[in-house]
Amino acid sequence: MKTIAAIVLLSCCALAQDKTAISTAESACGPQDAKFEVKSDKSQHPVPIPEEGKALIYFIADGHLTAPIGVDGKWVGAVNDGKYFFVPVEPGEHHLCAMLQSFPAQKVLTRLARVSVHSLKAEPTGTYYFRARLVGISPGFVLQLDQLDSDEGRWFVAWSSFSNSHPKD
Repeated sequence: MKTIAAIVLLSCCALAQDKTAISTAESACGPQDAKFEVKSDKSQHPVPIPEEGKALIYFIADGHLTAPIGVDGKWVGAVNDGKYFFVPVEPGEHHLCAMLQSFPAQKVLTRLARVSVHSLKAEPTGTYYFRARLVGISPGFVLQLDQLDSDEGRWFVAWSSFSNSHPKD
């Protein structure tokens, strides 16, 4: 009987820790009900370098998906269908988030599959590239936010359209 009580007690503690871990991980995101409108701006294709004392993060969508992007708990924009945007950040530790807003077969995805988080220690004048994409085989797709090396990142940006995004009302 004591063994069963101990298992129940430990299970409850483990569930509480999981909720805390999830909450901490999702703190990189913004509000979970965020929706963005994303449009391509073919009139420009900016590829700036970081300002002195700042770092620059590029975000790129690889595939037919729409994903709002969060940095340190605030939505900073969104990418879709091979588009990119960038955001300057202060040097230091940052927490990044991509949340799947839409893609053709999204009804089959679980909540776990819709959010991807990543940490980054940004250096002054550093440039970083992250790709949001779906990995897996239907219906088991999972959103993945992965860091690219600088060569691959520049290649993706070169072949992508610049993205203008704003929250939907």
